[in-house]
Amino acid sequence: MEQEIQEITKQLQASAREYWPEIQRSHRWEFQVLRWCMDDPSLRTQVLRFMDCLPALQEPRQIAQHLQEYFPEASGRLPLPLRVGLAATRSGLVTARAAAAVTRQTATAIARLFLAGATLDDAAGPIRRLEAQGFRITLDLLGEATVSEAEADRVLQAYRDAVQRWSALFSSPIHLSLKLSSLAFPFDPVDPEGAWRRILPRARPLFQAILDRGGFLNIDMEQYQLRDLTLSLTQRLLEECFPAASSVGVVIQAYLKDAEPCTRRLLDWAARRGVPITVRLVRGAYWDSEVLLARQREWPCPVYTEKSETDASYERLIDLLLENHSVVRTAVATHNLRSIARAVAQARRLSVPQERWECQMLFGMSEAMQQAVRQAGIPLRIYTPVGDLIPGMAYLVRRILENTSQYSFLAAGIADMEGKPVGV
Repeated sequence: MEQEIQEITKQLQASAREYWPEIQRSHRWEFQVLRWCMDDPSLRTQVLRFMDCLPALQEPRQIAQHLQEYFPEASGRLPLPLRVGLAATRSGLVTARAAAAVTRQTATAIARLFLAGATLDDAAGPIRRLEAQGFRITLDLLGEATVSEAEADRVLQAYRDAVQRWSALFSSPIHLSLKLSSLAFPFDPVDPEGAWRRILPRARPLFQAILDRGGFLNIDMEQYQLRDLTLSLTQRLLEECFPAASSVGVVIQAYLKDAEPCTRRLLDWAARRGVPITVRLVRGAYWDSEVLLARQREWPCPVYTEKSETDASYERLIDLLLENHSVVRTAVATHNLRSIARAVAQARRLSVPQERWECQMLFGMSEAMQQAVRQAGIPLRIYTPVGDLIPGMAYLVRRILENTSQYSFLAAGIADMEGKPVGV
């Protein structure tokens, strides 16, 4: 099958290169800023740290002061907007207010590459354009970790509002992603019964509202220590409250060393339940924190430490899930062209019905690759974040700083814009 995989990969790469000049013209300036940052590791860290704190800076003078403190030398290595803003604040040529306006405008422009909008109404235009091109959509409402029951109530209300607003804005059913931990505090594997008691009053009405509208709920995965609790509570919710529901998905992270036995247990459970669910297969976005935590606590590391091991695990899991297409639907969530080619080849070999699998990619990441996958007739869903733009940019920045995989996605997007090979 290797020859077929390589041939499919080459076809997708060739198709992607046809789209990149048009995408480059529409986003050239923003990606030039990002490329400057990515080319210099030390500069990248400083720029990203500055962008991370930007939402907390309310006064123009605070922004000007932080520009000077984060970048003590107006180096030519800085992206042009920051370099001009920094030099201007020092020379007195412009006021701090003007420098702050330029800085916020730059951050907002970059945020718009990766966030569909500040609100669902703001995101309606980008979402409709994607749907008109034949892409499917998963909505992801940005937010921080829930640290109180009052916050969990606010999160629940935000999701219920989104479900209602989606029905008013779009004709397609909502496909919504959320983390179970956002609906309860504490959400602790030491106390699974307590977590269940806190989750149930919020998760049940939310899921019911989605089902009533013909929608879909995807349960996202977080740190390794929460994986088993997340899966067990999701299974219990379905068994006790929604025994016939199939419009639900869970996530498997291929970088975990025990991903395969975990997947086999999930398949066994789905077979016993007799109702198919969706499994969203990802590599995993918490690699750095998992490795550091294991070292700090002198625990066995739960994740593969070599990318090739994760890639091999991902391909094994693609095979396993597609072989069980009667039990689960498979969502191949990746920006790696070889992984997509592997899924295409296996789906053909196993005669997997088209409605039993799809690919998924992130909004704003490697748009030429997205177009190539769509052009090839592969069902593709776009994972679409919605939230306040500048705080949302800080959210993205923290993911980039924390997670090597997210940096790879961003680097792939820049390579995509420059017509380089886009599989990472």
